[in-house]
Amino acid sequence: MKIIYNALAGLAMIILLSCRFAATRTATDNVKWSRDDQHIALLRNDTVLWQLNFNPAEDKPYFHPLRTPSGQDIALKRPSDHPWHRGLWFSWKKINGVNYWEEDVKAGVSEGRSLIKNVSSKLYKDFSARITIDIIYQDSNGPTIEERRVLHISSPLGSEGYAITWDQSFTALKKVELDLEKPAKHGGVKWGGYAGLSLRGATTLKKPLFRASNGWSNTKDTTGYGEKATWMDVTASAGEGSSLAGITIFDHPGNPRYPSPWYIWYAADQHLFFTPSVLFDGPLLLHKGEKLHLKYQTYIHDGQPSIEQMEQISQAFIGH
Repeated sequence: MKIIYNALAGLAMIILLSCRFAATRTATDNVKWSRDDQHIALLRNDTVLWQLNFNPAEDKPYFHPLRTPSGQDIALKRPSDHPWHRGLWFSWKKINGVNYWEEDVKAGVSEGRSLIKNVSSKLYKDFSARITIDIIYQDSNGPTIEERRVLHISSPLGSEGYAITWDQSFTALKKVELDLEKPAKHGGVKWGGYAGLSLRGATTLKKPLFRASNGWSNTKDTTGYGEKATWMDVTASAGEGSSLAGITIFDHPGNPRYPSPWYIWYAADQHLFFTPSVLFDGPLLLHKGEKLHLKYQTYIHDGQPSIEQMEQISQAFIGH
């Protein structure tokens, strides 16, 4: 009887372990990495959850497609109204008066070039990643700034959201002034004030709600804004159903002028764009050899996180 009992117990353990293994395997069997010399992507069931594009001929690395864990689109790539909008991306506006933002439509690049020099990556078994990108900013007179960008991307599996942490270190190769069109708040043009880490929202995001750490919320058409906040979230109806999806951008206290003013360009069913604008209140001057460090976190999520949840994420990011 004891032998039979031990045998049954052993069989039960084997079945239990097999079930656990099968569950783990099912969760990850249809998830895979894709990488070549122009992109890194994470796919589930052959659908891209996120893709980082770094074609050297195009300059300016960017994320597109960018989807929530359930597969809802968050970002829009090169829309006809502003083909230099690249999903989720980083770009300076002006360096020493040269435009690094808008692009020549035929050439697909800006007057000021953001040249991708090297990309290295560590792609982990839990489907998180660490990607390092070296970029040289240069104009017709030569290089102006060099950047090392480190991206930490958490695993999107088994959760309602995942984070992309941006750690950017800039070194001035000559005296440079980082600037943008002066915003209306400071006596400039209505559309002025944008530069830096930016999102162009997907056309499938409808009726977005903007919420900020300072208590501000908004659903109306907006161009400008310009108030300071440690984070801003946009959550909208996604796809054809009633599900919600969105993205939060968190500023870091190590950034200059923290917290940054936020620039928004939103018109219902036309365009959704927002950015923490480190240059909104004025240009930054860097002398040769001087360094600038920027750090942000983007949280891509299903549903609508509560204010408490976003504050918790913000505090965890600040303490990291």
